[in-house]
Amino acid sequence: MLMEFLTRAPELKSLPGDHLRVVRGMRFWVAAHRLGGCPVAALRGQLGCARAAAHLHLLLEEIGAAWPDPFAVSPPCCGQLSHDERTLAEMIGFASAGDRPAFDRLLCEMISADERERLFHSARVLSDLLPAC
Repeated sequence: MLMEFLTRAPELKSLPGDHLRVVRGMRFWVAAHRLGGCPVAALRGQLGCARAAAHLHLLLEEIGAAWPDPFAVSPPCCGQLSHDERTLAEMIGFASAGDRPAFDRLLCEMISADERERLFHSARVLSDLLPAC
């Protein structure tokens, strides 16, 4: 199962709506960082709401601090998801459903328990805000 997860590159358009907005937002957030722009403004443009943009910004900063390797992000125009983008979408889905055990199973081999706790709560707050945007 892990090998299938690591070798299969799903398409961006296969994601549910809110997950798609988060991944696209993250891609624009990275591009804004690299170009010296305002990453929160890039998120606000993708999510349509300042509060959700601020929470996604926080989650992405927390991921950057917790992830064991650089987080792989595809260019905004790419139709395929990187493995890390897929993991982010799954994190949002599990947090939205309140499924902490699945969230932990997804990340337990690479992220410590205290970091997973912080990531879960940040993802949960973000997932609660997305439908209102």
